Amino acid sequence: MKYVCAFLSIGAVLLGPLMFGLTTGFTGQTIDTMANTVATADGTPIQIGDYDHLWVLHGSSESSLFGSLMNIGAMIGAFIGGPLIDAFGRKWTLVGCSPCFVLLYLWQALAHTSWQLLLERILVGIIVGIESVAAPTYIGEASPTKIRGMFGAANQLAVTIGDLIAYALGLGFRTQANSVDPNATSQTFCNWRDVSWIYLIPSGLLGILVFLVPESPRWLAEHRGLDAAKKVLLRLHGTDENDPDVVDELKAYEVTVEAQKAKAGISRKQRFHDAVSGLRKYWIQVVIGVVLQICQQLSGINAVIFYQTTIFQAAGITNNQMMALVTMIIQVVVTFISCCIMDLAGRRFLLVFAASGMCISAWMLGLFFYLQNVTGLTNVGWLALASAYCYIAFFSIGVGPIPWLIMSEIFPNDVRGNAAAIATAVNWLFAFIVTMCLDAYRKAITYQGVFWSFGFICLVMVFFVLFFIPETKGKSFEAIEAEFDRKYHRKHAAKNEKSPVQNDSMGKAGETPSSPTTSEAV
Repeated sequence: MKYVCAFLSIGAVLLGPLMFGLTTGFTGQTIDTMANTVATADGTPIQIGDYDHLWVLHGSSESSLFGSLMNIGAMIGAFIGGPLIDAFGRKWTLVGCSPCFVLLYLWQALAHTSWQLLLERILVGIIVGIESVAAPTYIGEASPTKIRGMFGAANQLAVTIGDLIAYALGLGFRTQANSVDPNATSQTFCNWRDVSWIYLIPSGLLGILVFLVPESPRWLAEHRGLDAAKKVLLRLHGTDENDPDVVDELKAYEVTVEAQKAKAGISRKQRFHDAVSGLRKYWIQVVIGVVLQICQQLSGINAVIFYQTTIFQAAGITNNQMMALVTMIIQVVVTFISCCIMDLAGRRFLLVFAASGMCISAWMLGLFFYLQNVTGLTNVGWLALASAYCYIAFFSIGVGPIPWLIMSEIFPNDVRGNAAAIATAVNWLFAFIVTMCLDAYRKAITYQGVFWSFGFICLVMVFFVLFFIPETKGKSFEAIEAEFDRKYHRKHAAKNEKSPVQNDSMGKAGETPSSPTTSEAV
């Protein structure tokens, strides 16, 4: 049966982005217990007891650090991940992440001091950063061209499922923590140590299952030769070597093998120089990958999630936990829909559609806060709730999954690892910046100013996609590279060649008797 091996292999690799989601979602239900900041609906603090030493973080600075250090670690990990996936392969990099996740979540479950938790958080961030380079790259290279969009969007689907599971586990593992506070019940505090123990299961499964999958055929073509790549490609496609898709892929691999032979025996210094030259040569792809990741983080999704309690309260909803769970379910469902239609609708259309919808939704959220805070209207909570849910749905169908998918498609083979590392690191950098600066930004320009500015960024993203991003649906990596070469690189090369030609013409116009050109002319 066609593509069975591809489905199983990529399904195993998706445990990587699942760990991504579990890690980012861990703090949603646990941080208040860890920092002893649990409170009633009216803001009355509930003091934690001494059960299992659940109170570890002290002060708002430590809890903020715990929430943000993962982004710093992930940025570092992304830079490490690029060279790792090129040197050791996409598969073995992911396999190596597994024992690291196991050890770090074991560490987290047993930690009893704040410095232990903070150090663990930055280290687990490094592993998440490595994974966030390796998994999308493997998925893009192992996916058959016809359904690459579906598999690429599944990367974001796994992240959202991880977020949802993390939140559900936080709701499920509750305790009174031996508290004597009259407001404390068996559902008041989150037993984050038990949640950490549960995380050991997917952490271990990641290594076990990915160990069984074949390596990326493109990496094999570059490092193990054409025969090894051909064998794996036939397994992934579930067909014979006469299949037109396989024939096209193998022709591309032959070019890769020849290019690798030309590099044989060169020094590390020359390899580094070639890597830098490659990034400069394919500058437009790198810029597109980086700008899409920046737009994803600056689109305002973190603001909607961060201020969702305020939005729910304005809509008259008191059960914030349940509504937050509904938000995550919407993300999962709509991202699943995105997977199903990605290879039908195309990347450009979905990105423009999603960014346009986010733009309107963000402006409507800004309008709600303006009406509430400036004009004093109090009966427009429905506008806030509808805008927030529409915003999240539009993000999930396009701006969430597609930047990761595009990143795996547009970078040429010889710079894919390094370019993916740069784009991913930029994503984590801006995630950190938004996390740290969002509240100060809100205080400076008000709630409505925040959402109106994010809406403007979404509008900028629409025009960026329309003018700079080609459609990659159904195209091989080589066809995508050829399109970029035709549209950008040849024009750039022509401009560089134009200057010497002009100089030569000027030289002929001002020839002197002693010049070589004059002698030849005579």
